[in-house]
Amino acid sequence: MKKLFTLLTVLSLSCALLCISGCEDSGDTVYVDEGRLVSDVVIDTSMEVFEGMTISIEGQGFESGDRMLLRAETDIEMETEVSASDALAFTLPEEIEDGHTYKFVLVRGDDYQVLGASTLTVKLVINVDLGGTISASWEGPAVIRGEGFRATDVLVLSQGDDSWEITPSEVDDLSLTFIVPAGVAEGESSFTLRRGTESQELGTADLFLSTSAVVPDKEGMTIKGIVHANGRGIADVLVSDGDLITRTDENGFYWLASEKRNALAFVILPSGYDVPTSKAMPQFWKPCTLDASTCEQLDFKLIPTQNDNHTMLVATDMHLANRNTPLDYVQFGDGFVKEITTTYNAAAGKVYMLNLGDFSWDLYWYSNKWALPECKAAIADFNFQVWSVMGNHDNDPYVANDFGAEVPYRQYMGPVYYAMNIGQIHYIMLDDTEYTNDGGSQGVIGDREYNRRFDAKQLAWLREELKYVDNKSTPIVVGAHCPLYNYSSINNVTTAVTNVSEVLSCFDGFTDVTFVTGHTHVNRNIQSPSFSNVYEQNVAAVCGTWWWTDQYAGINVCTDGSPAGYKIFTVNGTDFKWQYKGVGLPVERQFMTYDMNEVKSYWATNEKAQQAFDSGNLPNRRNDYSSVGDNEVYINVWAYEPGWDITVTENDRELEVSKVWKRDPLHTISYDIPRGVSNSLTFPSTYCPHMFSVTASSENSTLEISVTDRFGNVYSESMTRPKELDTSF
Repeated sequence: MKKLFTLLTVLSLSCALLCISGCEDSGDTVYVDEGRLVSDVVIDTSMEVFEGMTISIEGQGFESGDRMLLRAETDIEMETEVSASDALAFTLPEEIEDGHTYKFVLVRGDDYQVLGASTLTVKLVINVDLGGTISASWEGPAVIRGEGFRATDVLVLSQGDDSWEITPSEVDDLSLTFIVPAGVAEGESSFTLRRGTESQELGTADLFLSTSAVVPDKEGMTIKGIVHANGRGIADVLVSDGDLITRTDENGFYWLASEKRNALAFVILPSGYDVPTSKAMPQFWKPCTLDASTCEQLDFKLIPTQNDNHTMLVATDMHLANRNTPLDYVQFGDGFVKEITTTYNAAAGKVYMLNLGDFSWDLYWYSNKWALPECKAAIADFNFQVWSVMGNHDNDPYVANDFGAEVPYRQYMGPVYYAMNIGQIHYIMLDDTEYTNDGGSQGVIGDREYNRRFDAKQLAWLREELKYVDNKSTPIVVGAHCPLYNYSSINNVTTAVTNVSEVLSCFDGFTDVTFVTGHTHVNRNIQSPSFSNVYEQNVAAVCGTWWWTDQYAGINVCTDGSPAGYKIFTVNGTDFKWQYKGVGLPVERQFMTYDMNEVKSYWATNEKAQQAFDSGNLPNRRNDYSSVGDNEVYINVWAYEPGWDITVTENDRELEVSKVWKRDPLHTISYDIPRGVSNSLTFPSTYCPHMFSVTASSENSTLEISVTDRFGNVYSESMTRPKELDTSF
């Protein structure tokens, strides 16, 4: 006789009496208890399952001989085992169809009982847990947790355009074990399971790999490891902890008697190799996780590469802080990131980037919940390595000493000073900000002040590191945040870092040393007045004027009138050339022209300018160009440096070009004036050392302007006058 049972929706999975190996908690269950065949049974209304999966149901009153049917359009009868009166187990057959809703029907002789209904999602495997990271060794075993794996499955491991098909070495009820191929790199990896014609994406995880080599301990050594390519040791590679430097032996082994002051170790990349990359971050360093008295093994993987010819992008002062209108990271993504990824992610040659600091903005770390991890995420789509130094704004504002304030940087970005050989260029990244931050304490932001200097421990490390550069003609590029030098007037150079001579004397004997720096948000190129082998390129900011001018004028412009941008270094062997590139502008745009008749008229008649001048927020700015004569033209050559040539002709007559010490009109009308109407001025236009003047014979003549850089590139403009002053490039 058939019986009717009522289905009641009750209980949560936490009190579920149906035990399904590996099912997910749907939070929606059906409970039946009519006191007939069985009672106290709970069925999830949806389950993830796999073919051949054994399901165990708990309840009260099961008997030997009970059968289980899955009822949809047709009944599916399954092999059933009753091990006790409170449990029944059955195995899902191959006929199970994905997405169908089945009634679970218990049959005993002529009676039956509907225990519940569930929608089944059929997968190859369920409950896969990659754990976020997989730690293993090359050609060693690694484990993926999950249920339903088969020995005949194929695991596909993918990294970018590369993939490996791997036959599992072992499977059991709860895991799959595979051998990591020798050619796999550390970093983010995707995993897919293939079974015949079917496949299932398992997810992504970061691979942290070491070699199977065991580096023997040595007395007094606290860090050891191997530097290798595909698991084979490489001799004569330098490894450092930021205090000590050592070489690997013939096996690629190294040892350091480290005090672990910096809580990390890093490899000094040798020529002819690269390091793995994870979301644009070069994997050249590893953190120490044990105490200073305990020896730990930190291994480094290198990748043989041909990078003698490469492109090095130099960018600085991104100042991402989750602020401004539009939000800074939105401007950053829509402008700089979009341009860089479009141009360089699929570039044919090797591409790298130097990030010269102020990646973040310490003032907003805690209030806006935007610090170094969020900044890293903003460039994760770069398909090349970004090598970084820290700026003054990359320190923890809750800490009132330099070393302590650097801890988050070392945690998320790596060492604050280090070196690497990329091709035939020796790059050194240094830290020249000493963060004092008076008043800072946990939960309290200090004054965020700092000194511009290189500390003694860093200089000692630098002197030691340079001993390993055998060829003194090797081109050296040094990245740092704060500039070595400033202009105090049109031709007067002053030092900006207190111990410039101390750091530059480290490079005695080297013939070609280029410093690339940021911090100022302007373009300046300065030959060291005291060290003939040192040339500094101070690069303007990616953020322009701290992301303000897009709100006021629809453009991103720096305080010297340069467009927000970066430098492109094109390296061929030991020879390199460079150009400044404004974001959103063609590289052929290298200067801006101003018809000063129109500029002076704007200063005298523009309504907003008058409001700003009358506000008191721009003292004496009404007189910016009062000394400028009639028919003068200004030419702001953003990246001008010694060796450039500027020629201007009017009706085939060459005009005399002179350098002037003036503010840039475009920045003034894009920031100073609109902000000065109602606010005090925090980032005013600066006097720039790359402004030039000519005087035309009339107010409406056309000038032919030609600028030739030191590498022979010619940039030109036919300037039709009068030329209106507006907020555009």
